[in-house]
Amino acid sequence: MFRNQSLSIVIGLMCLSLGTSDAWALDAAWRAETDARIKEIRQRDVQIRVVDAQGRSVPGAQVELKQTRQAFPFGSAMGATLLRNEKYREFFKAHFNWAVFENETKWYSNERQPGQDDYRRADAMVQWCRDNGIPVRGHCVFWAPEKWQMPWVRDLDEAELRQAVQRRLDSVVRHFRGTFLHWDINNEMLHGTFFKDGLGEDIHLWMFKRTHELDPDAKLFVNEFNILSVDQDFNDVQVDEYVAHTQNLIDQGAPIHGVGIQGHVWYEDIRAHPEVLKARLDKVAALGLPIWISEFDVADDDEQSNADKLEIVYRTAYSHPSVEGIMMWVFWAGASWRGPNAGLAKRDWTLNDAGRRYEALMAAWTTNTAGDTDTAGEFAGRGFFGDYVVTVTSATSPAIAQTFTLAPGSGTQVITVRTR
Repeated sequence: MFRNQSLSIVIGLMCLSLGTSDAWALDAAWRAETDARIKEIRQRDVQIRVVDAQGRSVPGAQVELKQTRQAFPFGSAMGATLLRNEKYREFFKAHFNWAVFENETKWYSNERQPGQDDYRRADAMVQWCRDNGIPVRGHCVFWAPEKWQMPWVRDLDEAELRQAVQRRLDSVVRHFRGTFLHWDINNEMLHGTFFKDGLGEDIHLWMFKRTHELDPDAKLFVNEFNILSVDQDFNDVQVDEYVAHTQNLIDQGAPIHGVGIQGHVWYEDIRAHPEVLKARLDKVAALGLPIWISEFDVADDDEQSNADKLEIVYRTAYSHPSVEGIMMWVFWAGASWRGPNAGLAKRDWTLNDAGRRYEALMAAWTTNTAGDTDTAGEFAGRGFFGDYVVTVTSATSPAIAQTFTLAPGSGTQVITVRTR
């Protein structure tokens, strides 16, 4: 095993425990269960083999292994504040490796007046993400509830609405073709029926098919809220409806490649029932599609409650084999639709309890370690998937740095480092 990895995990768990109230604490058995699942599905054995210029094994060489990027998407929404606030940009880069735009690619942002497209803010944000190596999800081509439609859209008759919908989809998908890795196609279809009411239920199938025609490389998602919750009676129905609705679209031939689950946590106390969250994910996983926690935030008055709920959602999702990404929605109180208690940082950019908990989780789920090669010139262990720099120093050679990616797969991944 990596010498320091087990120690770093223990330290990470100690950090996660700091500040937990006497009245309630995360269950140790539940934490151990999630740790075991995470180790199984998010890590792989790796062997660093050190040889000299003649290919002979080098025992006793010093090996330092540093993970530089996590493979798993831990992302967040960003807004146009990015373009004018340096601290916002710095914080984002330091904490997230994927992005989604909060409003800048929604219809009401791009076509305030009919026929007049405006993608300038979105394009500037795309460029910043591209410059910083941050992949972007597309959100969203359409938003189903009537209240989110512009007045000029609500006033259209059926023929005019169909023409406007076709123009919107062709415009936005063509504009960002090859840029967005995902697209949320018709956000919150269970809670909004504007397009179905105006154009018939077949419009949903058309939206997915047409988007796939225009950008076949983008992964197309459904996206819905009220799925992760402990409200047993209400949300069992919601989850079942969501699964059935998605399966119905797939059966009709809709090219759906992933399921988005929003996690805007309100007042329910999920801390006492983390198993309910896993049960929700298990139900959705029956579709056989990748799951993303597409939007997460919590804004209780109590900071400790926010931190506990964040840990429960992130641990449950990260330890579930069907979940392939987690996107925070609010990360800074200075740009928060949930008020001043949401996110990781206060208005002055100091971390709140949730921010400290998030950083502790990220540290616990990142591999950084060091040690010496054995008599066979090998240093072996297990690490989280992602990008690494391995630095090797021996008595007869200066430090040699080499990059590699620890990728999912069976068996041990072997990396050979040749000294001078």
